[in-house]
Amino acid sequence: KLLLILIIEFISLPLFSQIQWQRNYGGSLGDKIFSIVPTTDGGYIFTGNTSSYNGDVTFNHGFYDYWVVKVDGAGAIQWQKTYGGDNDDKAYSIAQTSDGGYIIAGYTNSENGDVLFSHGLEDYWILKLTHSGDIQWQKSLGGSENDYASQIRQTADGGYIIVGTAESSNGDVTGHHPFITVPYRADVWVVKLSAVGDLEWQKALGGSGDDFGFAIRQTFDGGYIVAASSNSPDGDVGVHHGDVRAQDYWIIKLSDSGAIQWQKDLGGKWDDIAYDVQQTTDSGYIVVGYSKSVDGDVTARPGANESSDYWVLKLSGLGDIQWQRTLGGSDEDVARSIVQTIDGGYLIVGYAKSSDGDVSGHRATPVGMLPQYDYWMVKLAPMGAMEWQLCLGGSDYDEANAVLQTADGGYIVAGFTLLKDGMAPVIAGW
Repeated sequence: KLLLILIIEFISLPLFSQIQWQRNYGGSLGDKIFSIVPTTDGGYIFTGNTSSYNGDVTFNHGFYDYWVVKVDGAGAIQWQKTYGGDNDDKAYSIAQTSDGGYIIAGYTNSENGDVLFSHGLEDYWILKLTHSGDIQWQKSLGGSENDYASQIRQTADGGYIIVGTAESSNGDVTGHHPFITVPYRADVWVVKLSAVGDLEWQKALGGSGDDFGFAIRQTFDGGYIVAASSNSPDGDVGVHHGDVRAQDYWIIKLSDSGAIQWQKDLGGKWDDIAYDVQQTTDSGYIVVGYSKSVDGDVTARPGANESSDYWVLKLSGLGDIQWQRTLGGSDEDVARSIVQTIDGGYLIVGYAKSSDGDVSGHRATPVGMLPQYDYWMVKLAPMGAMEWQLCLGGSDYDEANAVLQTADGGYIVAGFTLLKDGMAPVIAGW
């Protein structure tokens, strides 16, 4: 598996789009990007995980490692490092810090190598790096069960806010919600650290079902907005829409100390998973993920019940739905990341298996193979109308996980691909 980054500049939108550059990174085994951010020197830094020990990867501690790669503005590697122990260590989020270094979050199942302490099974593992990738400090957070961090961001006070999922009810995790019939139910777990990594506060959020945290951002008022999913009918969660096993979007607004100010459970009968959220310039919120529902809060879904579509929600500052739309075709389409663009619209990236409905330009699948995913980018106007869409990839599996707008008005998209064929340098028609 090879990592794939694209920088895409759109000229005379929406009529013409051109890939400025694209690069594959990795070795001969499994390598994935989950997070990418611009750096103050005009380059980019990305993180994910690798099990390779050759190619661009110079060292592997064992199984999967955190992999951090710093590139210049044209994608050339400036440095890369792996971090971990002799078990699985997977990074999901990176941010540049105010001192020019970097902060990374994910999970570790190791208790040696770079990992100084383990609470048991999987822990949140937070790494603070210098600008050149040396470890300044690291923290393992959690309890005796599986706890994994999805996203980290630096806060206005110089500390850090983290969201993920905790199955533990001991160690660093307090306030975990009781289960009904089986142990180790999951809660959304929000952790606030100081600038030097000391635990300031933590909140376990959820109910008697499974609740998973995926994204967090600090809001204009100093609080936090969380994108999560839930199938709990009680506890911190309001009315559950879905089947007892189905997940709903769960959007949570927290104060600066982690108290719930409001929360919204949104969706229909089947699975609805929110992967990303951003506060918008009007002080509302834009949320993206996928839906398999055709009822409840979900309307006009083009896919069938057993498939999934992109589901985009625009919420007011109090979490009320202002508009929503589904995007996709008759097969599985999953949105992973959204950014508000300089024109007030939105760019969404994820991956699409459909080749009909809203999806056109899907790459061909070799005869005898099941349909595979392409990167799928969708540009929306400020009120949600689709302006253009773009499929990118080859004949095998391609998954986009992160997007941001660059200083020149283009976009950078990161994810992974299984094959190197089929990447068109210029795609026109939008």
